[in-house]
Amino acid sequence: MKTQPEEVMATYQQLVDEISQDIERLQEEYGRGPCPSNCFQCCLNTSTIPISEVEARDLKIGLDALPEPIRQHIREKAQRTIEVLENKGFSPDKMVQDAGMKAIDVIKGKSFGECPMLVGGVCTVYEHRPVICRVWGYPIDNGTELACCKKTFIGVRRNFKPIDYANYWRRCKELSLALGAEEKTPNCYLVLKLLDD
Repeated sequence: MKTQPEEVMATYQQLVDEISQDIERLQEEYGRGPCPSNCFQCCLNTSTIPISEVEARDLKIGLDALPEPIRQHIREKAQRTIEVLENKGFSPDKMVQDAGMKAIDVIKGKSFGECPMLVGGVCTVYEHRPVICRVWGYPIDNGTELACCKKTFIGVRRNFKPIDYANYWRRCKELSLALGAEEKTPNCYLVLKLLDD
């Protein structure tokens, strides 16, 4: 018999499968995937984005599977980012309140602004990446506007039914609440915590 956390994570996997189907639909309609294989621009300023508990638990699976030298590299990247942010007066609570948007000004375009899990232009936890990482590059409905990477679906993003990111994110929050977690954690802090657990 499954425990409640196991049931929640099984539901999260169903959500990930649903997102994958939505992405496949858009790829079919568009005729291809939107991003060039060598582009990782969206990973460059993401060390402060908040991640929910349910996404974090899945992320931990990917991190735990990595060889120790890569884990250590990721740990050092996260620590470097945290040091810079804290020297500028940022705390995890402050970053979560505004989705890390003010902190982005501190990290934007800097090596410590990269997602800690980006190593050599490759996502080391690709199969376990958070929901926003799965959908970015496609037109998404974030609940207030149609958002999309500025390099993709240029001039045609309104021609496609967007991915319902607001719905997927709401469901992540609900699953996280079922796990007893209301808080989101900025990426760099979360990664450090997951590696040290």
